[in-house]
Amino acid sequence: MKNRHKIILFSNLILAGISVGLLQNNVKADATDTAVNTENVQPVATQDAATTNLEATEVTTSNTENNTQAATNDQSVQTQANTAEATDQPITSPVVDGVVTTGNEQSNLYDAQGTRLTVSLAANSGWVTDQKLSTQAGSQYYRVSTNAFVNATDVTLTFGHPNSGVVRTQGWGAKTYTRTDTDFVDSGAASLGANTSWQYARTDDLNGLTYYMVGNNAWINSNDATTAPLYQNPAGWLQISNTQIQPEGNVGYDLYSGVEGIKVWKVRKYFGLSNSHTIYDSSVISRVRNVQANAGLPVTGVTDLPTWRAMGFSDEDWYGIDSYIAPLQTNANSSRSDHVEAMINQATKYIGQPWVSGAASSPWYGVDCSGLVTQAMYASGINPSPVGSIQHAQPGHEWNSRDMWTDGRMPHIPSSQRQRGDLVFFTDPSTGIIWHVGILLDANTMIDSWPGTVGRSSIYSNKGNIAGFARVFS
Repeated sequence: MKNRHKIILFSNLILAGISVGLLQNNVKADATDTAVNTENVQPVATQDAATTNLEATEVTTSNTENNTQAATNDQSVQTQANTAEATDQPITSPVVDGVVTTGNEQSNLYDAQGTRLTVSLAANSGWVTDQKLSTQAGSQYYRVSTNAFVNATDVTLTFGHPNSGVVRTQGWGAKTYTRTDTDFVDSGAASLGANTSWQYARTDDLNGLTYYMVGNNAWINSNDATTAPLYQNPAGWLQISNTQIQPEGNVGYDLYSGVEGIKVWKVRKYFGLSNSHTIYDSSVISRVRNVQANAGLPVTGVTDLPTWRAMGFSDEDWYGIDSYIAPLQTNANSSRSDHVEAMINQATKYIGQPWVSGAASSPWYGVDCSGLVTQAMYASGINPSPVGSIQHAQPGHEWNSRDMWTDGRMPHIPSSQRQRGDLVFFTDPSTGIIWHVGILLDANTMIDSWPGTVGRSSIYSNKGNIAGFARVFS
């Protein structure tokens, strides 16, 4: 028959469950949000959050009543034997809010009078503490349960909560603080530079401020720093990412009827076919079937990876062409101007490369007009999804310029307000349908990809009728 013990904790204290095992001789104290040793730990059921004033935790042990009674007798004897150790009287009890982590061995527990308990904390485990106890003799203890304390020399104390990210200092820099048991104090070190970014590993909230740990017990607070970027588009616009954008779609897609892009361009070139319009059509399919038949491959007309290899192309190109996303050239400290220049800088890397329909890969290859704009956006932190570099090569998505024009996240602006970094759109004179897009370098000049090559040109260079202008950055 299992013995059930109920431990009543005062409200507003952290719940702690003590699980006594005669063989393990360990105690399960307060759960933390840090990594803890969970081996042999039994689940603890807590009351609903609506419970007020008093809360209870119920812990079940696996010992019989006789064994439980024996453990009680043993504890009584042990308590008497340790009475001599209880000579230090507690003198202070400041409130703390941290986590203590044990070392490579079990850590003894004591009551408030300094008497050693028969239970201990498991090695390499973390426990929430809410109170520090000092004694007349100078010993220090941290409370991990209602009346269970661990010696400060047996544990490492940390504060706050694991929470990684990047924080940016304000224009005046940021003072650094050291975390003590009860407060943050000026570290005395020089302030961190203005408008600089720092990786943080933990956060802590105290007196209405959020603190970010950016070094070994070196913290800056929300008076001097923020996790918000220097510049961001308003809600409803394309949002700026300050982390590298990743490819969306199937990296390593097969080539079949209607597919376009660089892999098709390479296959057509392999067969000596024109790339005036780079498309996987019947002329390609028939030639691919011959390659497959000669190589002993399934004769499907679809270029998969084995067929690609049979043509002498590499696995690196098969995946690398698809996966290319322009490296991010901006960060959380970038201004609007920085984002515009990153977009234009990426576009200029394609100058001189050929126009290739459905292409939106690296500057090593050609690109078409919307493919150029897509990669330029990636470099500036903008992901125009569902428009994307892989999606652009798939059947039915050659005309991504049309999707960009109708994307309300890039608002249309009056011609009189156009400026560097805006997009300019053109229509086919015969149909009035959008068929071209470029990036403005100034009011009258753009960088674009037009059948022939990528380059700079006037917006009045007979590439269709100007439909209007759209703004990427507000």
